Amino acid sequence: MDGEISHQTGPFRPEVFFVGRTEGWGLARGPTGRTLRRCRIVTDGAIADAYRAIHFDETFHWEDGEQDLWRWAMTRGLDGRYAAAEVLAGAGIQGRYEGPDYVLSFRRPLRAEGGPRPRFVTRFTQISPAVALKSVKIYLFGLPLGGMTAFHKRVD
Repeated sequence: MDGEISHQTGPFRPEVFFVGRTEGWGLARGPTGRTLRRCRIVTDGAIADAYRAIHFDETFHWEDGEQDLWRWAMTRGLDGRYAAAEVLAGAGIQGRYEGPDYVLSFRRPLRAEGGPRPRFVTRFTQISPAVALKSVKIYLFGLPLGGMTAFHKRVD
């Protein structure tokens, strides 16, 4: 039947999904759920042979003209856990699975110039082989600051 899902989608694997290019859209919300702004998201990634790590750039093109660049490196350990790093967040980020979802929790300044370092809790859910849903919650001093709902779609 048209529109039915005919297969199970496995757990989200960043080292597979982010090889090549993805494009998607996101919606940022404040702590009360009010829409703050929208963005287009583009990632470009490749496997680095030295450590079998995925390196990818994630660029947020905000509707107000601002751009944010996040530069990621992730590698999967033998135990199935991930070690990740991002330029502004630093190294030592651990990725883990909660069911089939891939979850990262880390601190990162909102601006490249520095400032407060809120905690980001990011969850990726694979909804088809080519599409992943991303849900982000942001906390500052333990209080909800906002969040984002977005999707990434493989384009290659």
